[in-house]
Amino acid sequence: MRIRLCGMALSALLAAAAGAQPSNEFFAMDTAMVKRLGTPLERSDIQTLAALGYRGVALGSDQTAWEPLTGKLIPLLDEYKLKLYAVYSSVRVDRGTMAIDPGIQQNLAALKGRGTILWLPVTSKDFKASDPAADTMAVAAVREVADAAARYGLSVSLYPHFGNLIERVEDAVRIAEQSGRQNVGVTFNLCHWLRTDGSDSMARVLKLAMPRLSLVTINGADRNGKDWGQLIQPLDRGDFDIGALLAELKRLGYRGPIGLQGYDVANHLRIEPGENLRRSMSAWRNAAWRDYVKPSR
Repeated sequence: MRIRLCGMALSALLAAAAGAQPSNEFFAMDTAMVKRLGTPLERSDIQTLAALGYRGVALGSDQTAWEPLTGKLIPLLDEYKLKLYAVYSSVRVDRGTMAIDPGIQQNLAALKGRGTILWLPVTSKDFKASDPAADTMAVAAVREVADAAARYGLSVSLYPHFGNLIERVEDAVRIAEQSGRQNVGVTFNLCHWLRTDGSDSMARVLKLAMPRLSLVTINGADRNGKDWGQLIQPLDRGDFDIGALLAELKRLGYRGPIGLQGYDVANHLRIEPGENLRRSMSAWRNAAWRDYVKPSR
């Protein structure tokens, strides 16, 4: 279901959002905006995002997703004064070979000057998750992407993903450090961290990530969840203490963007994307949470 708003309602909501935005910019991943990953975003989706007060979007991408991104979506985001925070691409490393999404090199020029981050998961068919035996290959691939990004003033953020070669935050930090590239950061993904590490490691993992932490994604979740239906929920659901996470990020000095993850919420939980976006923004603006992320005076 897509939410459509008339011009007056849109203007009123945008005005209200402008005065209530916490210091960490809050954006939505396209996983929270569509029922099926890979579905192109439409004008109504971008209008809804702006009306609800999100500051922009981050996109999943593959070799077929770059054309609508650069040809259609960027002008729409500019029209609604929204930012493209990140584009999710891909790198795979196997024994003796590596494969980098060709769309990266072909489309970096379109992202120049936008502050967009290349979100980089690293996968493998030959190596198991977190296997340090693949570090040399992973580092070489990350350096290649980072150097290409640097030519356009862009940066990379390694994306820890359950089941991938870079599965844990520790893996991302290790590879980022070995890369020797200052434009390589790391992402903290709440759902993937809970599935691989568990909630008791929060303070340790965030402290480890902090020197290179460039993006954070959150969502409602159950502390001891075992599947994505429990680990990815609207922000107002689940027993994991999001406020405690935001408080720890504030204590450590993180002031970067925070994104809403919403992968498959529509199918797992039968909650429409528009409803998830609305409820999650309402939770984000909760007064108790805002205290965690507003700047100290």
